[in-house]
Amino acid sequence: MHELSVMSHLLERVESHAERLGASKVVTINLVIGDRTSIVDDSLLFYFDMMTPGTVAEGASLKVRRTQTRCHCSTCEQDFQPDGYGYRCPACATIGEVMNDGSEFLIESLEVRQ
Repeated sequence: MHELSVMSHLLERVESHAERLGASKVVTINLVIGDRTSIVDDSLLFYFDMMTPGTVAEGASLKVRRTQTRCHCSTCEQDFQPDGYGYRCPACATIGEVMNDGSEFLIESLEVRQ
């Protein structure tokens, strides 16, 4: 359900950017969403379709690129995705350093028409 408030805030940002750019229409919204955000794509798209009519984003395409949590092991120089049990390197069991924590939620870019 938190996707409703997320989409509300997102559309406010999109409309603000479009206005600043002098755009009359938003064609595409490109998002980056980390796997740890607990945002469900289908719910986000549902609220996007529900909330965009009558806005500059009406009819726009919403594209989502997912990112994953990534770690680096300084002992064996391996990059890995941690499993559900922790941040231990699967090759040598050293605790890895988080390189990307998977919590991103951002507007990567907008495609607009003037």
